[in-house]
Amino acid sequence: MDNRNVVVCDNGTGYVKCGFAGENFPTSVFPCVVGRPLLRYEESLMEQQLKDIVVGEACADLRHQLDISYPVHNGIVQNWDDMGHVWDRAFYHELKINPTECKILLTDPPLNPSKNREKMVETMFEKYNFAGVFIQIQAVLTLYAQGLLTGLVIDSGDGVTHVVTSDNLLFTKISSVSDYSKCVSITSLYIWMNSSYLPDGRVIKVGTERFQAPEALFTPELIDVEGDGMADMVFRCIQEMDIDNRMMLYQHIVLSGGSTMYPGLPSRLEKEILDRYLEAVLKGNKDGLKKLRLRIEDPPRRKHMVYLGGAVLAGIMKDAPEFWISREDYLEEGIRCLIKCGQA
Repeated sequence: MDNRNVVVCDNGTGYVKCGFAGENFPTSVFPCVVGRPLLRYEESLMEQQLKDIVVGEACADLRHQLDISYPVHNGIVQNWDDMGHVWDRAFYHELKINPTECKILLTDPPLNPSKNREKMVETMFEKYNFAGVFIQIQAVLTLYAQGLLTGLVIDSGDGVTHVVTSDNLLFTKISSVSDYSKCVSITSLYIWMNSSYLPDGRVIKVGTERFQAPEALFTPELIDVEGDGMADMVFRCIQEMDIDNRMMLYQHIVLSGGSTMYPGLPSRLEKEILDRYLEAVLKGNKDGLKKLRLRIEDPPRRKHMVYLGGAVLAGIMKDAPEFWISREDYLEEGIRCLIKCGQA
């Protein structure tokens, strides 16, 4: 099967990344946002010959004239009608495919309700008529992209941070903190410049905010969010594992997602994990740190790490019928066909 007949689609809270099996980069990345004209603007929009549904970047250009909706929240689809408009844009306008001739690999957050996976499979077969479907957990795809079977993934994007451990691609523990990543992502609009123009023409000057925003990833109470920071999540997650697996996980901590792209974040994370290990495990005995081989893997393309892992997996398995849920499987078994993805 040609690679262009195997689609990979990573649906994120902030952006959709879509493309084809075996690709090193997504074919298209666009905001996961849907807009509808406000009543008072309908007439003017009709004069501009714009459609009643706007998806992606155009929503920002027309934000004052649109009612904006975000169909994905914390990585989980909340509005299926709007998600259909997003997928229409991805399949028909960005990738320009005929779904009936294609298979599709979709990504899934680790705490996604089973009903959502069932709805996703139903939509792919009944609305788009894909020939085959597979759904894989995002953290597993990150490990694939890094060439690992066992490790700990910190997936921090627009809306949620997950810490997931996996042993031979089988989940052993999931820890999550919601919402503070989104606060950081919003504030990061102001991170990279000392001054910037706002949409209304005002100029703002930024000082300490440049480091205060990403600081919330480590100290979420700064933005009034309860829960562990990133280093605490990692340390707690590993220490709650079987003692025989802990050292392996400390050696393979993989960063993934746009909120891990801040300069200096990997070294800051390493220092904080070492501090916690020294205090809680070694009781202050610094000599014991020599035996801890802590490694934070920060691949340069980690912003699209989940998509890249999906492209690798889809490319390897494109001609393996036992891997994919076929249309026939779905018609015969219904949602029980999800057992092929290990998620029924």
